[in-house]
Amino acid sequence: MLTKLKEQLGQSVLELMIAMSIFVLVVSGIMFLVLDAHSANRQGGERTKAAFLTQEAFEATQSIANQGWNKLVDGEYGLDNSSGYWDLSGAVNVIENRYTRKITVESVYRDGNGDITDAGGTFDIDTKKVTTQTLWDFTTARPSDITLEYYFTNWQSTDWLQTTQAEFDQGIYLDTVSTLTDDGEIELANITGQGSHNWTYDVAGDYTYDSGKIEITGLQARLLDQGGSTVSSSNPGFDTGETPWQYFDWSQEGGDPNVAGRWRNSYGNPGGGVRIRIPRDRNYQTGGWYENIVTINDASPANIDLDFDWRVATFNNPASTFEVMAFVDNFSGEPIYGSEVWNSGYLSGTSGWASVNVDLSSILLTPGTHYLKLAIWSTAGGSRAGSFDVRFDNAAITWSTSLPTYPTDSPTIIPTLSFSSSEIISWLDFQETATKNGGEIYYELSNNNGDRWRAWRNNAWRTARVDDYMTADIAKAHITDFPVGGQQLLIKAYLVSDGSQQVILDNIRVVYESSGGSTQYATYGIYDSPAFDMGTDPAVINYIDWQADEPSPSFLEFQLRTSDTQDNLATATWVGPDGTNGTYYTTPETFIITDPAASGSRWIQWRGYFYSDGLVTPTLRSVNINYE
Repeated sequence: MLTKLKEQLGQSVLELMIAMSIFVLVVSGIMFLVLDAHSANRQGGERTKAAFLTQEAFEATQSIANQGWNKLVDGEYGLDNSSGYWDLSGAVNVIENRYTRKITVESVYRDGNGDITDAGGTFDIDTKKVTTQTLWDFTTARPSDITLEYYFTNWQSTDWLQTTQAEFDQGIYLDTVSTLTDDGEIELANITGQGSHNWTYDVAGDYTYDSGKIEITGLQARLLDQGGSTVSSSNPGFDTGETPWQYFDWSQEGGDPNVAGRWRNSYGNPGGGVRIRIPRDRNYQTGGWYENIVTINDASPANIDLDFDWRVATFNNPASTFEVMAFVDNFSGEPIYGSEVWNSGYLSGTSGWASVNVDLSSILLTPGTHYLKLAIWSTAGGSRAGSFDVRFDNAAITWSTSLPTYPTDSPTIIPTLSFSSSEIISWLDFQETATKNGGEIYYELSNNNGDRWRAWRNNAWRTARVDDYMTADIAKAHITDFPVGGQQLLIKAYLVSDGSQQVILDNIRVVYESSGGSTQYATYGIYDSPAFDMGTDPAVINYIDWQADEPSPSFLEFQLRTSDTQDNLATATWVGPDGTNGTYYTTPETFIITDPAASGSRWIQWRGYFYSDGLVTPTLRSVNINYE
């Protein structure tokens, strides 16, 4: 009995162990299935997220291409839409500290059959390979990615192509000509029995100038930005006259005394100044004021001050009121009593010179045109009052500006050596290439190494007096009369600006009749395309392309300019790839990354610069501007 009980007990333990083993296996299997399902679900979720990010990158890049083909520059990028639209930005995006997304833009090349090739081939500027990729680590041992590849094409843009002689002949030639070769080409003009010389302003050591006011850079001589500085309204000292100041009577009616303003070279503190005089009279309310226009272009002017000197030079018989005032208005014309920025209070006698300073920082809050008015005002009853005489000098509004400011004292630049040739018979032409932006360049010429400078005056080339110089148009009109004695020429150029105008001198070329009689090409020439209306403002300008032959040492360079109207285009600045006048497009099929717009981009024009040693010429066969 005991033995049978022991046997039954042993079987129960064995059965329990087997049951537990089966239970563990079942539970483990269930847990494995649960965990595996969770892992699969997580992996699926992450792949869905990565697929979304990758597709989003593709659609964003497509949107960017639609904004302008020139935005697809080769490189690796992330995305940014903080401005309300998608843009390529940075190298990659890291999202949720888990996903790394990048967009790769690559150039495309095609073989002789027009098929895309990975090796060799011809560059196709109108096709880009775009790869969008999202990477993440499912585990440290299981990196994952989703990658999409697409080819984008520049299908929605338009070409402005010039390639025929008829199309070229709508532009302007300067020592360049068109030919009928291959339906139309542009090359340097062929010169027989003539010679020429160019001052190209490319080597600083070849010229004498004040390096603190003029710089030579990018084949140009130009005024040097003086940096943030103090700008003043015009003619504060009245040294040589009252212009541009103007005098006006204030509320003068019939029966009032004849108030008058006048300039004299002895009225100032010291030197020239202006006065306002009220003669002796009774029963009046009247005055007078001097007015000057003040234009502030800086969007954020600082340290704006009004300064002027004044004195009462004559005071006879007191009036009911007699005051000196200063106004700064946004309108021209009669000031409004009570709106002045400064008032002397009632005056009771003569006074010596006094200096006034008024802080206008809280008054002139915006850029624009303002009117400075210096005034006197008097009222008198039945008793005769006056006469009164008030004088003003050193009157100006000044401010600090962050805008570029340029020298205003007309600095000069002169070649260190005269051009000379024993073959010079006579002078034929004087040609200037410059960008003046509203300023001017004046000239004096010399045929004896600068010992005597000449300017055209009274129908002859006479010795230049102080500030006696001429524009390039005058020099060009009369260069044939310039003396040939010495068979040399030296040019002094004055770069004239009002302080806001950047004046740039690119090239001066003189042409002369030569006794050598040789045939050669011009060594420098320019072609300006006709103005072209792209039909919308702003237009997106994608790239410039051209076909040309450039036998060494000749070469071509290009610049563009744009504007909102055809009239404004004529005064817009020629610029290169970085948007400044000092750079040039030198490689065909170049993206235009920096918008060359000055006041808009509906109208466009291109300029070609032709360079040669005179023995060969570059030949331009076509130019294409791609836009949308």
